Amino acid sequence: MTTAPSADLVMERLLEEAAREFPGWAFERHHAGWTAARDDLRLTRPSLAALRALLRVHREAREG
Repeated sequence: MTTAPSADLVMERLLEEAAREFPGWAFERHHAGWTAARDDLRLTRPSLAALRALLRVHREAREG
């Protein structure tokens, strides 16, 4: 029988995915949610999923 991974392990994997998807960005968890920082730009959202969605929009706007 297998056991489900711990919440910390799942969050660590999601954070690793975010770091691979958005190289150059530093991710940090705090009481208000999650912050991604790159150079002088800091973006904060209540969840890592919401932050990644915002970063995708930001990336599209810069590339498009």
